Amino acid sequence: MNRRSIKSFIPTLSPDGLVVLVIILGMSFLVTVLIPGLELAGELVESSGALKLVADQQRYPTIVRASLEAMHDRLGNRGYIQESVDQLREATGKLDAALTVMTAPRTASWFALTGDTGAVAESIAGKRNAALRELWAKERAALDPVLGFKGVPYADSESTGTALNDSGRQLERDVTAALRTSRHALPELDEQFAAISGALQDGNAESARQLRMVMLMGLLIAAVLVLLVILLLNARRRQDASLREARQQTTDILRTVKDGLFLLDQDLIIGTAFSSSLETLFQRQDIAGLPFETLLKKIVSEKTLATALKFVKILWSERTNEKLVKSINPLGEVEVHFAGGGGKFDTRYLQFEFHRVRVDGKITNVLVSVSDVSSRVELARELQSSQRQAQAQVDTLLGILHVDPVHLASFLSDSNAAMKMINAVLREPAREESAFRKKLDTLFRQAHSVKGEAATLGLSSIESRAHSFEDDLKALREKPNLSGNDFLPLVIKLDDLLTHLQSVSDLVARLSKFQIPAAEAAHPEAGAASAAEITGTPMASASDAGLAAALQQLAARVARENDKEAGVQCRGLETVPEEYRRMVKDIAIQAVRNAIVHGIEPAAARRAAGKSPHGTVRIEFKDQGEAGYKLSVEDDGKGLETERIKEVALQKGFITPEQAGTLDARQTLSLLFQSGFSTVETATKDAGRGVGMNLMADLMRQIGGRVGVATAAGRFTRVTMTMPHPRKAADDTVAA
Repeated sequence: MNRRSIKSFIPTLSPDGLVVLVIILGMSFLVTVLIPGLELAGELVESSGALKLVADQQRYPTIVRASLEAMHDRLGNRGYIQESVDQLREATGKLDAALTVMTAPRTASWFALTGDTGAVAESIAGKRNAALRELWAKERAALDPVLGFKGVPYADSESTGTALNDSGRQLERDVTAALRTSRHALPELDEQFAAISGALQDGNAESARQLRMVMLMGLLIAAVLVLLVILLLNARRRQDASLREARQQTTDILRTVKDGLFLLDQDLIIGTAFSSSLETLFQRQDIAGLPFETLLKKIVSEKTLATALKFVKILWSERTNEKLVKSINPLGEVEVHFAGGGGKFDTRYLQFEFHRVRVDGKITNVLVSVSDVSSRVELARELQSSQRQAQAQVDTLLGILHVDPVHLASFLSDSNAAMKMINAVLREPAREESAFRKKLDTLFRQAHSVKGEAATLGLSSIESRAHSFEDDLKALREKPNLSGNDFLPLVIKLDDLLTHLQSVSDLVARLSKFQIPAAEAAHPEAGAASAAEITGTPMASASDAGLAAALQQLAARVARENDKEAGVQCRGLETVPEEYRRMVKDIAIQAVRNAIVHGIEPAAARRAAGKSPHGTVRIEFKDQGEAGYKLSVEDDGKGLETERIKEVALQKGFITPEQAGTLDARQTLSLLFQSGFSTVETATKDAGRGVGMNLMADLMRQIGGRVGVATAAGRFTRVTMTMPHPRKAADDTVAA
């Protein structure tokens, strides 16, 4: 491959491809240069050490020969030989030790070389070692007698002077024999050492040549690596430039987009990249690295926050269907509150959308988009409000057309009086907790009365507003401490209820203009009477048939909504004095609702108990002469359970466990008349407020009457109220 082809090939590689190529060349450099180079360098070091060892041994044969010759000459001259003997022993010992090491098997492997020097190593390990051992064995055998000499080789006499003794003569013979042997063995031993040295030098030269080749190859690979690194750096530089450009474009997009965009990791931490509008939407600058929980914590409710966190965590599960889970997004349109100046809050509506981000098929992040939909929500609410108002007007109109004019006029008159009472109570100053609680009970009774009669007449728009007013009252009742400021929000609900009642009155007045001419044309006297009734002129008394019909309608509605069957039987309502007309009506309405919700069983349960599936509520009003009047309400339901009443009273704190143990049946039933007491766990528009029975007891106290309860398990519940004559009740009130 020539240089032109290399230039045309390399640029076609991507940066990742260049990295792979650099890694391959690096591995090649390691395998073909570094490892062989280290091995060759090691061999050179070992060969040099071996060559030095052989060179050191080459002088010992010469020392051995010189020592023998010196001993021979000194024996002939009768000189001192011990120095030569010591020198011979030292040289022989060192040569003996060196040859032992050199001819050992591990030393042969130590001398082993690669390539062409393998044959030399084999020769050294084989023939050379055998020859060395054989030559040295001959020489060693000749030297052993000399080396083993001990003592003095001379003897002194007066006649002959110094002469060799027997051991001296033997030593002389041994030295002479050793010299003869060394003249042949030691030169050959030198030749063997020289041959080994030459083989080692040849091996060193070959290893050096191979090392040079390896280094040249390494230089070539290094040059290619440098070229590739330069190309890789250039590619990275171009890639970084592209990334900077893409990052700048992303920044421009995030700066321009109106929605808030950010990424969440698996720990629900916001990423460093997000749209600029996010800071405006959430009115904070520390967005990057902020936990998603912290972002929402102070602007949404705790319940919404907990649900939202669970929802986002579900998105990280691979088994979760993203399209399905989006349909339950708790932040699809959420109300948020931001702290404003002066202790006020800015309320807005934000819409969150969540999308999984996948890389190589795995979820890496969740993309969150946030948009301010406050304008859309307000517009939708205005539209819904207009639709509700239009629908309410239609429903009210239809309801008015189906209501007896006498009862409608009576209801409007009573409701107007109740609203005035509520307004007066709200305006009445109070400071003590007991005064606030008393105001709350009065408001509850008045609102409950209006709601009950509206339900009886089928005026659902008024009933729903009164029920909403009761909700606010219930929230106040559950507060541990009350103040005058707590009652201020009630004014808004009261104004809405008053406005609606006034609109109903205006609508009735307009309808009367169309009804009066037709009535006068047929029956002039009746037309005048109808006009007086519809416009709200007080009536002498309520019609027994009309009130009974209204109570039947109420019973049918309450029974239907509670999956029951029930009806009402009324007797003596035509004898109710005018002074008690509204009170009896309020009590009858409340009694019917209580009897059906609490007393009458479902049809299946009544059949199982051997009863008719259709329950009956009986309302009877009697004139008892001087004794006054008696109003009784009886249902043929399941009766009252005193143990259940005690249990609820304990749970709600009306009595203590010690008191529960001492209450008899009569005292237990009296708990039903306490304000706020109800055995229904979940309040509805018909029961559960703990107001109805308390309303009956309070009305009886106001007129000096009495109320009592009788019940039989599985058979009936009867509430009896005795009332004094209206004139006597008024006298008692004045006297009090």
